[in-house]
Amino acid sequence: MVRHFTLTDAEPSSWIDVLDEAARTCSVPFRARPADGARAVRFEHLDRYFGTMNVTRTRLDNFYGFRSASLARRDDRPRLILTISSGPYAIEQNDRFDRRVSGSMVPYWSGDALRLRADEPVKAWSVTVAMDEIGLPYLYLRDVIVRSIRHSPLGSMVARFVTDLADLPELSPAQAASMANPTIDLLRALLTTAGGDELLSRQPLSQTLGTRIMMYLSAHVADPDLNADLLAAHFGISKRYLYTVLARMNVVLGDWVRTERLRRAARTLSNPANSLVSVAAIARMSGFPDHSSFSRAFKQRFGCTPSEWRRLAASERTTELTPITLTEIAQKGSEARD
Repeated sequence: MVRHFTLTDAEPSSWIDVLDEAARTCSVPFRARPADGARAVRFEHLDRYFGTMNVTRTRLDNFYGFRSASLARRDDRPRLILTISSGPYAIEQNDRFDRRVSGSMVPYWSGDALRLRADEPVKAWSVTVAMDEIGLPYLYLRDVIVRSIRHSPLGSMVARFVTDLADLPELSPAQAASMANPTIDLLRALLTTAGGDELLSRQPLSQTLGTRIMMYLSAHVADPDLNADLLAAHFGISKRYLYTVLARMNVVLGDWVRTERLRRAARTLSNPANSLVSVAAIARMSGFPDHSSFSRAFKQRFGCTPSEWRRLAASERTTELTPITLTEIAQKGSEARD
C-alpha cells in the first residue's frame, strides 16, 4: 500500500497540529513543528511498506523534527534508518551532526534521542528496518551512525536502489514483501563495507574477538560444515578458549546455530517469492544436512511442519521470528570484558 500525504491538503490553521500528528504515526514516531514559526512549512510525504520494511520519500522545507530520549527508551524493537538527502538536511544524534550542502547518506537508529532539520527545500528518502533484521551489533555500527557513507563502496548503488523503491508502482502485498529480504541484504552489505574495517582497526583484536566470532557465525551459519573446530582454526585459538569467549556472551554454540538456522528457514518459507522452492532445498540452503532432521527440528521449534508453516497466513504464525540479537550479544561481550 502506498500512502501520500501533503500538508497543504489540510486547513492552513491546522498545519502545525497535522504535521505533528503525521510525525507521530511514522514507523519511528517523533514530534515535528516548523523550524521558523514565522515561515510556512512544507511537508509532502510518500510512505510505503515492503513487508515490515518502511520506505519513504519526503519534500521538506522549514521543518524541525525531534525524538526524545524517553520516547526512544520505550522502543521495544530498535530500528535502523538510512536517510538519503538531496541537499542540506541536518541529522543529529549522540553528539554527532551531519549536514551537507550537496546532500548525504546517513544511518541512525531509533534507540537514542534524535533531531532533524531542513531550513531550505530538500528532498529525502528513508528506509527503516528492524536492527535484528540487519543482524549486525550496535557495537559494529556505532562508528557509522550519523556519518555520511554516500562515498563508501556501495553508497551510490544503494542510493539509486532506495530511490527507485520509493518510485515503484503499487505492488500486491506478496510482491512488496518479496522485496524486503534483498533490500535488507543490500543494506547489510553497505553497512559492513562502510563500518567494519574501521571498527576492527580501532580496537585491540582481543577486545573484538567475541564480536568478530559472532559476525562470522552470522555470515556462515548456513554452511553445513560449520563447527567448533572450524571456528577455532579460523580465529587461531583453541576450542577451549572459543567456548570461553562464547560463554562470556551467554552463547551456546550448537543452540545458537540451530536456532538461527531455523529462524532463517522459517523466514524463507514464509516469503511468497519462494513458493516454488522445495522444503528440502530450503533445508539445505539453511544449513541442515537432510530434510528429515530439518523437519523434526522445525516442528519442535515452531509446533508445525515446514509445509504447514508455509501454508499459514502471516497472522497465524504466532512464534516470534526475531533472531538472537547480535546487538545484545555485543553488549554482553562488552560487559564481560568490564
